Amino acid sequence: MKKILVLAAILVGPVAFAQDYEVSDVNMSSKDGMLTLTMQMDLSQVDPDRNTTVTLVPVLYHGENSQELTPVGLFSRGQFYRLAREKRERYPLGKYQWVDKENPGKLIYTDSVPYKLWMDGATVRIDTRVTGCCGKAVSSSKGYDLLKYLEPDPDPIPFVSELIYVEPEASVVVKERSIKGEAYVTFQAGASQVLPEYQSNAEELAKIRSTVESVKADEDLEITSMTLVGYSSPDGKYAKNEVLSQKRTEAIRAYVSKLFKLPKGVTKASSVAENWDGLRAAVVSDELLQHKDEILSIIDSDLDPDVKESKIKAFKSDYAHLSADVFPLLRRTDYKVDYTVRSYTSPEEIRRVMLSRPQNLSINEFFFLSKEYNPGTPEFNQVFAVMASVYPDDPVANVNAASAAMSVGDLDAAAGYLAKAGNGGAAEYTRGELEAIRGNYADALEHFKAAAGAGIAQAPAAVENVRAILDRDAFIAAKRARQQ
Repeated sequence: MKKILVLAAILVGPVAFAQDYEVSDVNMSSKDGMLTLTMQMDLSQVDPDRNTTVTLVPVLYHGENSQELTPVGLFSRGQFYRLAREKRERYPLGKYQWVDKENPGKLIYTDSVPYKLWMDGATVRIDTRVTGCCGKAVSSSKGYDLLKYLEPDPDPIPFVSELIYVEPEASVVVKERSIKGEAYVTFQAGASQVLPEYQSNAEELAKIRSTVESVKADEDLEITSMTLVGYSSPDGKYAKNEVLSQKRTEAIRAYVSKLFKLPKGVTKASSVAENWDGLRAAVVSDELLQHKDEILSIIDSDLDPDVKESKIKAFKSDYAHLSADVFPLLRRTDYKVDYTVRSYTSPEEIRRVMLSRPQNLSINEFFFLSKEYNPGTPEFNQVFAVMASVYPDDPVANVNAASAAMSVGDLDAAAGYLAKAGNGGAAEYTRGELEAIRGNYADALEHFKAAAGAGIAQAPAAVENVRAILDRDAFIAAKRARQQ
């Protein structure tokens, strides 16, 4: 600390004189329940007048609290011996005292007092008191602030992150997959024969064909079923539409079966006579209809389908718009190809498939591949990122992807995965990891407690770790308030 020159004006009767002393290297510390003040004082220029005592008193103060430490006394020779005779003591004031001609040039001062909470934030100053004959007070003055004591903060407590990766339950997994689509195959009026070159049928039939071919072209896949559902629009008589819809859907089924030589029983067909659900959805979103509410009310009624159509026809301009722009879109065929994927057993094969056709892998196969890499490596993290893209709603896939993202500091990606990870113990634990890494320890604690209740092995240690951090933060906050 820089040297501090203290000038104290001392009045003794009508005579004034200056007492000069310097203070440097001021320090305060606490240990084992004691607060210790140390400093260096240069008293060489302090010269008490005859029959006087100059007492320098270190004082700790904070708010309404204060405590004096051992004073430094400098006596005139006459005053010293008078007090010594009166008290019959060699040093009547105690530890720090000198006769005026014997006062030290340099004094290493140290004193300790029992530590009290109010001393955190206390300031030390040196008051000057001058007494004359018979101990009569001549003058006193408060010194300047020398140093404010601030109790050191406890050492930081780091959060010890331990990311977890959930292993899927071991089981025999049948990898069932499906591809869906819809085609708008057009038939001649009243007919049910599939005409590949009629209007836009070539393009529409190509949708179905490409779907089936994509499965058949992969030797790892096997088609288990193909389902067709045909829909007719609500215009025309219901009975006629019902029969026509069945025939047209069956015609498409037969066309596809013959085209791809699918085994008997693989293709299945059903039909919906009139697509009223589709019509309702179209009407709701159609801003061109003048009588939208009335039409919706008719659609939602329990009237016979033919009566419904008749009532809607009464709105001539609206019905003309529906016939031209909406009904054609209701005449469609939904198709779904179901298939199974064979299992893969070697890491090399699984990685090859992951890079070319990741949708063919099961979660178990992804996890099996992850064991080939060290956690945190790009290859390891890639496995879980691809797994989550293939299984975007699976809790296991999302928990693992979140942990992998956190391992490289991508906290936003981790949060996105955890939004789809469910509320299981592993998901709660990983959310705790994310919040703790972000510094949100109160939120992290709640997630870790939930994970501990769910039996996650790493959660109890995480709870204790975060609680210790929160307790330290609370202690420091209280200390800061106390230091004001």
